[in-house]
Amino acid sequence: MYVFMLDLHNVLRWVVLLAAAAAILMAWAGVFSRSAWTKPNASVARLFTIAFDLQVLVGILLYVWLSPVTTNAFGNMGNVMSDSNLRFFVVEHALLMVVAAVLVHIGAARGRKTNATLQPAIFYTLALVAVLAAVPWQNRLLPGM
Repeated sequence: MYVFMLDLHNVLRWVVLLAAAAAILMAWAGVFSRSAWTKPNASVARLFTIAFDLQVLVGILLYVWLSPVTTNAFGNMGNVMSDSNLRFFVVEHALLMVVAAVLVHIGAARGRKTNATLQPAIFYTLALVAVLAAVPWQNRLLPGM
């Protein structure tokens, strides 16, 4: 189950990044063309939010229950904080991804409420920066690689 969920989490990374790219490009295009939040913006925002939420759900299952890295680390947080690799997965990755998820939701909500594209563009861009900082790029890019 662990390997399947880890591979799913890995594949969902690319879905989230593609959805983020689409949402960010559409939002910034709306800013530069001075257009309002449109139905296509809302659809892409919904896709981005759903993909991110699914990714977070899989991540939480891995973090709390399935991953031997995190479940073993919870027993000795002192060692975790002194090991940069463990600290990345147990603390930094999880924290930055939760921050990114909050930014994605705020961006989508601001687009719906303000009917403008500037705030979603800013929040989505900040979320992408957090995601890019928190992705373990040293791991396999796709399952089986």
